[in-house]
Amino acid sequence: MTIEELLKNSFEESDHNLKSLLIKQLESTGLSRTQFEKLVKIERKSLEPILNSTSKQTDVIKLLKIGEFLGLSVEQLLVLFLKDRPTEEVGELQASLELSFIHKYFDLKTLKSINFIHKGDDVQVIKNRIQEFFGVESIYEYERELNDALYSRTKRSFNDKMKDFWIKSSYKYFELIDNPNDFDRDALVELIPKIKPYTANVNEGLLTVFRALYFVGVTVVFQPSLPKTQIRGATFIVNGKPCIVITDLLKNYATIWFALIHELHHVLYDLETIAKTQYHLSGEPDLFLMQEDKANSFAREYLFSEDKLRSVEPFIHNKIIIQKKAKKFNVHPCIIYAMFQHWKNEQGENYWAAFKKEFPNYENATKQLNYSNWSAKSIRETAEQIKSILTV
Repeated sequence: MTIEELLKNSFEESDHNLKSLLIKQLESTGLSRTQFEKLVKIERKSLEPILNSTSKQTDVIKLLKIGEFLGLSVEQLLVLFLKDRPTEEVGELQASLELSFIHKYFDLKTLKSINFIHKGDDVQVIKNRIQEFFGVESIYEYERELNDALYSRTKRSFNDKMKDFWIKSSYKYFELIDNPNDFDRDALVELIPKIKPYTANVNEGLLTVFRALYFVGVTVVFQPSLPKTQIRGATFIVNGKPCIVITDLLKNYATIWFALIHELHHVLYDLETIAKTQYHLSGEPDLFLMQEDKANSFAREYLFSEDKLRSVEPFIHNKIIIQKKAKKFNVHPCIIYAMFQHWKNEQGENYWAAFKKEFPNYENATKQLNYSNWSAKSIRETAEQIKSILTV
């Protein structure tokens, strides 16, 4: 039994307390109070404060002796001991328990850096913030209920607090959005070839595609990346439907589109595997899903294949020709540059510093989508906003 459960049980109505149980036990054994005190070697001046819940510093050994005589387990003994303790004393124990829980499961320094909490917030403020954000009545539901939903017994949680926080908050968003459309894989297969031209529409393209995917039962949200995580994208299964998170990990417009197509590959081909673990993270090590190379190849072939890269390589520094090629193949020019950079990197050539001016500001594409941010009041509130912009 945890301390939390002990406290909860101690508040439950009961006619019993240590004093009443001792009186009954003495009557049943025929011992007098004096005989009992001599038997367990506890002086009356020490015994009475324990029985009356007035002791300021309780001797644990003496408390255990009483429990042994009464035939109580340690847990039962502690429940009865706490039952009539002063409110302020129980409150101090509860506050200590909450502080321990918060430090165990939350990276407070990093949460302050993203304005989820603020410098100077005390335990009560932090606890209330977590409860309101996740929509839980008790802070312990963060670990208990969300772990039950997300983690198997052999994969209970991440040691990485920020990754765990990201996974749980993302899952909660999708749970609350609750896409009413059934997932239609055939409709998704028909939709995917139509996505690419929208890469050229920086301001509205992503939103339009997210809405179309929502209609075929695939919920996609954009979410700012979190410090100490390397998550580029993720695919969840929530309420039996595929859900995708795309992050701004690399702060790159082309990478956001690449991540989307990458995750759609997982939706098409890896749902059965993902269902075993509830989610898959792209950009992080995953022992359960070994399809990252296939998903990457799928995204590259879809956006701008290697054959196309070979055809444009002689003209890669000619902006006008690249723009014409981009128009011909229905992509934004930066997609060509990004695919070229990756292609050359695989050959040992470094082009990462090239073509910077050809990449649009990714924030222009995500400003209408960026509701699921970490300073939001609650996940429920932002989930409603996301649902409203995805619903046509």
